[in-house]
Amino acid sequence: MNENPPNIGAPPASEPRDEMLTKKELSVRLKITVRTVENWQRRGLLPFVKISKVVLFYWPDVVAHLKANFQVSRRGTLRAAR
Repeated sequence: MNENPPNIGAPPASEPRDEMLTKKELSVRLKITVRTVENWQRRGLLPFVKISKVVLFYWPDVVAHLKANFQVSRRGTLRAAR
């Protein structure tokens, strides 16, 4: 039996972990739609950098922010940490 839980949201070993991602790349990493990334961005749930019209997400910051501000509830859904 595997004692270590899977590293959810981790990039495949072949991808660099320390990089800037587009909305599309982030949506693939988080296994959500681009529209959800946009909604979370608008609601302030994801840290991002905007240069002119280009929006980028720094992967380590996104992971750290989600871990610090959200937790898995008993029903398996994300909720804001208290």
